[in-house]
Amino acid sequence: MSFLFGKSKNNEKLTNNDCKDAEIGSFQPENPFSNITILPAFKSTVTQIYVFKSKKKFAVGDENGTLSVWDSKLGTKIIEIKFHNQAINSITELNLVEKNFLVASSNDKSMTIWDACSFKLIAKTNVGPKIYKIFEANQINGFFFAASSDIKIFDHSLNVLDQFPRENFDETIRLMIPIDGTKIVLATNTDIEFYALFCFDKIDLIARKIRVKQLKIHENCHSDTISCLNFLKDNLFASGSSDGAIYIWQADAMQKIMELKPFEESDLCDTFTKSDFFSVCGIKEFDSRYYIIASGLSLCVYDNESEKFIFKIMNSHNGSKITNLLTLENNLLVTGAENGSIRIWKFEENLDQKSILNVNLRLVGECLGQSSSISILKTMSKKEIISAGYDNIVIIWRDSVAADKDRKKEITKILSMIKN
Repeated sequence: MSFLFGKSKNNEKLTNNDCKDAEIGSFQPENPFSNITILPAFKSTVTQIYVFKSKKKFAVGDENGTLSVWDSKLGTKIIEIKFHNQAINSITELNLVEKNFLVASSNDKSMTIWDACSFKLIAKTNVGPKIYKIFEANQINGFFFAASSDIKIFDHSLNVLDQFPRENFDETIRLMIPIDGTKIVLATNTDIEFYALFCFDKIDLIARKIRVKQLKIHENCHSDTISCLNFLKDNLFASGSSDGAIYIWQADAMQKIMELKPFEESDLCDTFTKSDFFSVCGIKEFDSRYYIIASGLSLCVYDNESEKFIFKIMNSHNGSKITNLLTLENNLLVTGAENGSIRIWKFEENLDQKSILNVNLRLVGECLGQSSSISILKTMSKKEIISAGYDNIVIIWRDSVAADKDRKKEITKILSMIKN
């Protein structure tokens, strides 16, 4: 939680060194991710990575339709599964009281579900003639969503519990987020849609009957393709699009409540144009007070208390657009970019002598390993992240200090077992 409550800094121009690049040298003592594990090269481009809720395993799907499961700690392959013949487009985990399942969907218009322990095939179904993507149903166990131009709800045996045809709307559903287990929000190309979720006969968070009902549609609320849809807090969520537009929504009221404009024409210098800050890829709530926004070349901090942008980095990755944004513990942020770089930022806030709040995003580390644009960047644990690009390479980045401590614990445990 934020513990500083001074007045926010109110500058006309809140940029980091005007239009200069954010730079860091080779000596990076504060970079937590200096221990890396590079997985053996994949035969085709990695399209999906899913980290199990236990954090002990992760699944990788590739362009050829291969699904593989890996040990998070050792970086070794547990099993490789080949049941699809086109790209894996989504992976999720389905939790029941006593069993966990792994679900995968492919561009070959099929879905498979596996026992997450034995990796035995439970069921396979063809959901054609459309290609469906899987979306996790957070806060309610026992089912998951699949979406194309319509919505379907499946259980752990791939039985269809309910479906909503969206007959008057042909646009493919691109993004989906659940809200408090009672509502789902969808993003198509330029529309935001709200649906109610009714769960019946719910036992131990497992719903035996599910129904979905359309509530409201905001057609063309964005003028360009919606590129991100992020839950914030208190039934608030954010949408961002390829033209740089950012809206904050209230899920209960099903309305836009705010438009954020990180950059005005007056912010720009001769080096950049407004289009350099298009393509919103992430809007994250941070420390219960701030929004961190990654859009094009830039990173911005918006303060909800002062209702102003209080810090901006115009050029965060040396002229390369940001593709991913993560928020971690210990006030750390992680960004991935089109040039293959991953950067670690420290969020800092302090009060000056006049009790004015100063906020800073300080570059503390850079992780270089991918030779292509960062397409996937995810958190594995509190001190581990995983990345993939279009270079067929997956890399686990670990906190070297934590890794050394874990290694010493393992050695001590083995020696103790030998002595006994």
